[in-house]
Amino acid sequence: MNLTKSEEQLMELFWNNEGSLTSVDIVNMKFKPTWSSGLVQNMIRSLIKKNALQLCGTKQYGTQYARELAPAITREEYAAQLILNAGFSQLSISKVIAALAEDAGSKDDVIEQLEAIIKQLKEE
Repeated sequence: MNLTKSEEQLMELFWNNEGSLTSVDIVNMKFKPTWSSGLVQNMIRSLIKKNALQLCGTKQYGTQYARELAPAITREEYAAQLILNAGFSQLSISKVIAALAEDAGSKDDVIEQLEAIIKQLKEE
């Protein structure tokens, strides 16, 4: 999945939001003054086609309805796809994780999180 810069910015809105959003919500946020309703609709259509957004309901605005949308992937899943698409093999994933862990802050917290992930993977 390759997202454009604008699509990534739109996904950031969804990832940072607690609930679902509609195109009306996004335009009203005025996150980007240049984002017209038509442009937002086109980006949403593209993100649905790329399986980055999913429909989760409708919301009424006056006499019209807007689709409610939520992320179909997490920020972390998208980052993992970017790494895999950049040509990293599955064998080098552990090295990437180690490099990320070096910059993650508290090593004890990172080790605890990695151990939880390993346990979960073993159970699956």
